[in-house]
Amino acid sequence: MNSRLTQRNALRNGATRRPGPRILGLATSIAFSLPLFLTAIGCSDDDKPTSPTAETDFAPVLTDFAEHVVVGTYDDLAASAARLVARAEELEQDPTQARLDAVATAWLETRAPWESSEAFLFGPVAFLSIDPSLDSWPVDRQQLSDVLASQLELTKDTVAEGLGPALRGFHAAEYLVFQDGLVRDVAELTQRELEYLVATSQVMADDAALLRDSWTGSYAEQFRRAGQSGSPYVTQRDAVLEIVEGMIGICDEVANGKIADPFDEQDTRLVESQFSWNSLTDFQNNIRSVKNAYTGGYHLGSDGTGLDEFVKEADESLDARVKSEIDAAIAAVGAIPEPFRNNLDRASEIEAAQSAIDDLRDTLELLVKPLLVSL
Repeated sequence: MNSRLTQRNALRNGATRRPGPRILGLATSIAFSLPLFLTAIGCSDDDKPTSPTAETDFAPVLTDFAEHVVVGTYDDLAASAARLVARAEELEQDPTQARLDAVATAWLETRAPWESSEAFLFGPVAFLSIDPSLDSWPVDRQQLSDVLASQLELTKDTVAEGLGPALRGFHAAEYLVFQDGLVRDVAELTQRELEYLVATSQVMADDAALLRDSWTGSYAEQFRRAGQSGSPYVTQRDAVLEIVEGMIGICDEVANGKIADPFDEQDTRLVESQFSWNSLTDFQNNIRSVKNAYTGGYHLGSDGTGLDEFVKEADESLDARVKSEIDAAIAAVGAIPEPFRNNLDRASEIEAAQSAIDDLRDTLELLVKPLLVSL
């Protein structure tokens, strides 16, 4: 297990996940800063590019991000997770292949909004430890087998209170439902596996509902009111920077964690969503979450007022660059042959995807973020 995986797992078991910092050397920093400085002193007031000021009002951006992006995504997550529970309970009562197929479909439908939320793994998802509860991997197969072979009562409370992150959430359910990219034969499922599937699905649904309710109950309002009394964000800029850091963070994790760890180690055990062969769709949805956060929209609906409008006003070419790099990153991930776990030897496609995602991350970190830091 390499250092990136160790670091990421430590963060998943802690509070907020942050990207591994890209440290720029002094010469690089000077080289990057000097042209901007020379441009600034060489322009008249009329020629200077638009830059944010202390009077910049980000309230529309914060409102649409909280309500349209975050709450919209978490609404879908909670509704899909509830359907997953219903399908799992129906399967337990009447174990047919059609019902198991329905569980598999519900799992995939629940997976999509979760992966589309990973650009904003801050707030309740961090301080309530919902991220590791829902989405820790790899699954500890030996411990999972030991639990199934034990006399432990497999209930929602047992999973929620007695089993750790590696034995619950998306990937425990995935392990029970899928094998080699296909839905398992229902005849192979034991009664204990059915009970476990129901229990872990119920905990997932509780996590998803708690996450949605935490935002709709108070956190969305606190986020919208950044800079005002009662908000954890002292200024609007702090809240906007949280959005940008979230986008940078998931780009770093996809390129240099989710893709890099199994590729560098040539170890299929490190592949996320390896049982369902849903890995590349996961990665694409992670980058779509960046798009949603940037545009103030949700990719199943229309765009709202996003950071893109602010960036476009400051530098139209930069806005176009960000959007182009988002699309390029999604396309590059899609160019990796399916399934990812069986194609870890496809270095050219994998490295091209990593490069495209890193380009996006660098643009966000080195060009977009400084616009906000200058406030």
